[in-house]
Amino acid sequence: MRDILLFLDYDGTLVPIKKAPELAVLRASRRRLLERLSRKAFVCIVSGRSLADIQKLASIKDIAYIGNHGLEISYRGREWIHPKAKRIKPVLNNVLERIRQKTGDWPGLLVENKGLTGSVHYRRLAAPLPKKLRDITEYEVQLRSGELKLTEGKKVYEIRPNVDWDKGKGVQELIRWLDIKQPALRIYIGDDQTDEDAFRALDRHDISILVGKRQDSYASSWLPDVAAVWKFLGALLPMIVPPPFKKHRDRGSG
Repeated sequence: MRDILLFLDYDGTLVPIKKAPELAVLRASRRRLLERLSRKAFVCIVSGRSLADIQKLASIKDIAYIGNHGLEISYRGREWIHPKAKRIKPVLNNVLERIRQKTGDWPGLLVENKGLTGSVHYRRLAAPLPKKLRDITEYEVQLRSGELKLTEGKKVYEIRPNVDWDKGKGVQELIRWLDIKQPALRIYIGDDQTDEDAFRALDRHDISILVGKRQDSYASSWLPDVAAVWKFLGALLPMIVPPPFKKHRDRGSG
């Protein structure tokens, strides 16, 4: 079998979607499985969360992490942040604060500042309010439309720098760091609309897996739920044979 590059979304893929983001903690047994996989294959967790947040929640050493929808990457002591996203942080902070001021008394609403991006979570919000929330969020983002853009996920509005960058480009950037001497099989598993960018970034010989079903997905395969993802990963482990991917080196710190 070829070397395997395994890219895994977090929320909705490795852990079920939780009402509060901080509750999405990886089970110890599942963490151990990923650790075992990382000794035989390259493993990267890809998330819309900030890099610091996803590293804390997953808490697995010696794997790669892609945070904030591809805008920040960490692998083996090397860290990268998209330069334009870094410059736009003050604008993002201002927009999120204005949204907070306009929605501060709405019970259940969470306006989350993730450093390079922001999330407006309305999963716990009363049903009649989301349209008004979208109007407020869209208005504030449109005032800064040259610098920010609005995308949508599962019960969340995502406010991101208006740059041509996404999870797929983050994956491609990380792969460029790796000194791969022979063809490798890339596998990406994700559940959200933002994972479609990564599905599109793969070659036709790679494997893209959607968790859940969507008619308009670019994924080549699908799994019904998080439990099925872990069954797949458990079945994959004994199929991977040495030499392990960890013998490869990145191309340096440039």
